[in-house]
Amino acid sequence: MKFLKIGNTILNIAQIECVTENKVIVGYSGADDLPFGDEIREVKGIQVFMASYSDHGGCFVFENETIESFYEKLVAA
Repeated sequence: MKFLKIGNTILNIAQIECVTENKVIVGYSGADDLPFGDEIREVKGIQVFMASYSDHGGCFVFENETIESFYEKLVAA
């Protein structure tokens, strides 16, 4: 088994299902007469989904990573 350490988290590489951008709602835009308009989202890091944790929401969020930097660490492991 191979493992990847990011910050204080150790991931089993064999159990990684997918990696996506972590998009966070930072505000709303739209008409002034509506309480909420369209969501404004920004990318803040990545989400790593793990097979063994899929029953529990199975995702780890790393705000200081990009998909490219995560991939480089994964290839180097």
